[in-house]
Amino acid sequence: MEEVKGLSEFETSDEDIGVVLEKKTKKRKVTGRLRDVAKRLRVQSHEAGSDCKCRGKCFEVIPLAARDNVIKNFNLLETTNEQNSYLCGLISLVPVQRRRPRVEQANALLKDVTCKYKVRCIVENKVTEFPVCRKAFTAIHGITKKKVEFLINSLKLTGRSPKDQRGKHKNRKHRHNAEVIDSVKAHIDSFNGRGAHYSTKDTSKKYLPEDLSINKMHKLFMEKYPDIKVSYESYRSVFNNDFNISFGYPRTDTCSFCDEHNIKLECLKIELKEIKDDEKKAEAETKVREVEIQLKLHLKKAEKFYQLKAKARKLSKKPGGYTAVCMDFGKNLCVPNITSNDAYYKRQLSVFCFNIHNLGKNDSLFYLYPESEGKKGSANVCDLLFHFVNNYLSEQVEHLHIFADSCGGQNKNINIIRFLHYLVHTRKQFKSIQVTYPIRGHSYLECDKQMGLINSKFGAELPCDWVDHFREARQNPRPFEVEEVDHTFWHEWSNFLGLTYKKKLTVPTRPIKELKITEEAERLLYYRHNYNGPWYNVVITLPQRKRFCVEKTTLPTASYKGKLPIQQEKYADIIDLSKFCKKKEAVTYFKELPHSDVRNRK
Repeated sequence: MEEVKGLSEFETSDEDIGVVLEKKTKKRKVTGRLRDVAKRLRVQSHEAGSDCKCRGKCFEVIPLAARDNVIKNFNLLETTNEQNSYLCGLISLVPVQRRRPRVEQANALLKDVTCKYKVRCIVENKVTEFPVCRKAFTAIHGITKKKVEFLINSLKLTGRSPKDQRGKHKNRKHRHNAEVIDSVKAHIDSFNGRGAHYSTKDTSKKYLPEDLSINKMHKLFMEKYPDIKVSYESYRSVFNNDFNISFGYPRTDTCSFCDEHNIKLECLKIELKEIKDDEKKAEAETKVREVEIQLKLHLKKAEKFYQLKAKARKLSKKPGGYTAVCMDFGKNLCVPNITSNDAYYKRQLSVFCFNIHNLGKNDSLFYLYPESEGKKGSANVCDLLFHFVNNYLSEQVEHLHIFADSCGGQNKNINIIRFLHYLVHTRKQFKSIQVTYPIRGHSYLECDKQMGLINSKFGAELPCDWVDHFREARQNPRPFEVEEVDHTFWHEWSNFLGLTYKKKLTVPTRPIKELKITEEAERLLYYRHNYNGPWYNVVITLPQRKRFCVEKTTLPTASYKGKLPIQQEKYADIIDLSKFCKKKEAVTYFKELPHSDVRNRK
């Protein structure tokens, strides 16, 4: 076993990740209300007017394309203050040079200044300013004469563009006082929310139960404080502006390491407050620091995995021979998936779904099959990967990076490792394959996000109903690709790979966090126990004298000759539930399921 360095051009490092990734805090999206949208439309929907037909022929001097560009850029200014500043910059106030009143000067309405207008536009890739008349100025910018007079008055009085004062007044007789707002905040704080388990950084975001809503919380507030009158809009405004709360918890399972050390830390801190002896207090403080360091290190490792995945996503989006994918089995579905109460007490036919998500293209492929057509072992994962590589992966891909959880029976075992080595060295399909496993308890992948789009309460009576539901579950950026699998799909990979490779590795697989197979090392597997540590190698193939020569086109034999039988008791439950099915073909399908009596086999 040797330490190996410098394996590939796609090797990741902390410095590279720091350059590529810029951590941004996730913030709540601010969506405008209807009145805000209407206000924005009024500000940014100016339309050009008609020709001024003056002696200066302003509309003939300025080309039509330039005038269209002026009104387009003017509408891009988002606020009234920005538009006022822009227009005031095009208006010049100069002293009156000559007066020729038609009535006596004492009774004449004399102008105190003369206004000159200009239009700034791009003609032949040059910024040019054209002097125009007042009517042309208003027509080209799509504003009114009253607007121009308002701007001129502000320039004469202050010398600056006017500021929009709408909504700035302080005469709000219905405004809630600080005590009422504090009551609303205290009520929202009283709800016991949960933190985001998969957030490895400190965050203030809380999750409330999914059956709760702002409307329900407002009603509870009115019941608790009947003397305080707070409208739903006011309550909602405080909720959205002063809190970072979402409804529904993203995951139900949490990391056992985090839970154990958090509880241990709380207990140690409670004991620390009660200790009065200085020596015992110093020992307790040392234990607290040790637990805090262990917890912090654990979260740092989890964060490192997500950084590696984000780096791989960026690399796979670039043109070249690198592709990164995530793979995982989803939650077991069932048929018939009915709403009858009997379904709570009866066993149903399980439907398995395996997802492979392309990080670069954001494409997701689902393999669906019932338990009567296949299992969920490591040999099944080999078949699913083999089909994906040969049917959905481009031939130009030379480096494949796989992210998968550390499930020993599916993704992290000798069968998968031998199969990946077989793809590189026997079939010559890749120059390298790398697999990265997450920290236990922090294995949130894109596959979990895709499965979140599937409605587990969907009324499916047959496995093909789930196939249709998966294809309709996502529209953007593209619908899911779905492959239906039957018993002819599977092969005996374990026995087949045993002809070339060792039955066991000389190193334990559980501590491995990353493994790599390259075309340069024919007999070796590279691995490391942490994301920043050194690479080691181990021989994976048999010696040449014991190795069976497997050709490139040779495939293992089929695993099953027919459908897999289910237990007799389960079959009886499914038949009992089939009476609630509306489709006649569903009843026929369940009756034809192969089944075996476990007691007879004994």
